[in-house]
Amino acid sequence: MRNQAAQRAAQGPGRSRARRNTGAVAGAAALLAGLLLVGAHAQSTGDAPAGRKAPNVVFILADDVGFGDLGVYGGKVPTPNLDRLARQGMRFTDAHSPAALCAPSRFSLLTGSHPYRNGRAGGSWDVDTSSGFSHNGARTEAGRHITVGEILQNAGYRTAFFGKMHLGGDVYDADGNVIREKHKLNTMDYSRGFGDGLDEHGFDYWLGLASGIQHEPYAYFENGKFVPVDPDKPADNASTRLLNDGFYRVSGNGLSEIVEAAKVPARGDVDYDSSQVGIRLTNAAVDFIDRHVEENEASGKDQPFLVYFASQAIHVPHSPPFDYDGDPSTVDEQVYGKTGAMTSDVLYELDLQVGKIMAKLEEKGIADDTLIIFTSDNGALWPHITYYGDPTHDNNGPLRDYKASVYEGGHRVPFIAKWGDGTEAGSVIPPGTTSDQLIMGQDWVATMYELTRQDVQDDQAMDSVSLLPILTGRQAEGEPLREFALYQGGNAYEGAIREGSLVLVVDNKDGARELYDLETDLAQERNLIDLPEYRDTVARLHRKFLTYNDHDNETIEPRTTEPFRVDRAI
Repeated sequence: MRNQAAQRAAQGPGRSRARRNTGAVAGAAALLAGLLLVGAHAQSTGDAPAGRKAPNVVFILADDVGFGDLGVYGGKVPTPNLDRLARQGMRFTDAHSPAALCAPSRFSLLTGSHPYRNGRAGGSWDVDTSSGFSHNGARTEAGRHITVGEILQNAGYRTAFFGKMHLGGDVYDADGNVIREKHKLNTMDYSRGFGDGLDEHGFDYWLGLASGIQHEPYAYFENGKFVPVDPDKPADNASTRLLNDGFYRVSGNGLSEIVEAAKVPARGDVDYDSSQVGIRLTNAAVDFIDRHVEENEASGKDQPFLVYFASQAIHVPHSPPFDYDGDPSTVDEQVYGKTGAMTSDVLYELDLQVGKIMAKLEEKGIADDTLIIFTSDNGALWPHITYYGDPTHDNNGPLRDYKASVYEGGHRVPFIAKWGDGTEAGSVIPPGTTSDQLIMGQDWVATMYELTRQDVQDDQAMDSVSLLPILTGRQAEGEPLREFALYQGGNAYEGAIREGSLVLVVDNKDGARELYDLETDLAQERNLIDLPEYRDTVARLHRKFLTYNDHDNETIEPRTTEPFRVDRAI
């Protein structure tokens, strides 16, 4: 097991670096005082103070990227674009995904509420399940779980989503019946499209894979309609076929793989190619940015946008393209074989995706006015399914365990935020800084409420706290942003509560099982739960966990965070 020195090295320069950059933080705080942090009404009436305009927002969600995967976090795979993003912004060393699995995390990352808030703690997953945003919507005053897309729409933003969903929804058979059995998804009538999708939950435009690259339907949907890979083919069942596990040669630019259709054949687009998913999604995102800027110029408006980019990388199947520019005649941007192994090739592809989006923002002259956030949906992949070209690459650093685990390795993830030109004078977020604040991935949702000066409803974004005080230096690094945090393991009824450096693990029968002090034991090797001096602390933390998550889907537990209120903001 790793020693204390290794633990400190993996945490990075952290606190000392944050203290060294006090001048940059002070400059960012001063700059914030002149920002246009308002909603659509204030923009139109000119009530806002003079200064920077409301930023565009690009939220990039990686799939299965671990705490130690990126170069800036100690990884050995080349990730130059993500490393540059960190150099120009702020890197967090103690950020956590809402859950240790993707589907429950994805609900939370769009709503700011823990996965169990809609009565579906384990997530909505595939389209044999109803939309997680509608499920138990009657529990809320709005009648639905409001997404960050809707929040920014209310502030005058144009919103778009690209990528993997795993958020549920409605698909139909040939008779128009909603399919609610997974083994019947291959009877889906593609001409009927996809209902209760993101266009009904805050996004003006969306293009994506309903269940990522690993589950059917293996096809792209755009605003609820099936869009064949080949635009000359009909958008109905004539353009689909049944697929089984295995490799498929579809194009000359890679080798597609199907990994979740072993027993029951899955239906997909006849031209579906897992190796091309990242290329198609990234091209669509940069095309959206192009169109948006052109429409602004044509109309004389300066409407901001949100791009939510949910990459397929680095989830299995690890099927990197040969050439990232998509032209098999010449290899201009090699991916396959670039790093010497399939998993690290796909991680390198993820970095190319980020680089292409950043390059488009720079080309359009809007990079400095765009807030970019990068994080992952859960912790690192298990060693038995990963293949890295550099054998010294450690995708989880000093952390215990991997994806689906309630231990740190299951949910501690990279988190990077940039807003500005990369200089101290021209950046809202001071460049090259590191924060050791305990944060959760869903905290970016409350950040959007504060950014656009909108009150959080009492029954929405129930577990999210704004990061703006930390990002801009209004709150000292030594002052905790969160009083406590709840974690969810791969088993939806196994969790943990973190308060300060102490973490209490609660098993799936609601028993207090283990206690760790991360300050002295980041690798979680020494269980303290039986020590007499911790008896009262264990009892208190156990009661607190069950107060906020009683593992009963029929109950509505209290908020874990205070709702942002404009009149109480700093």
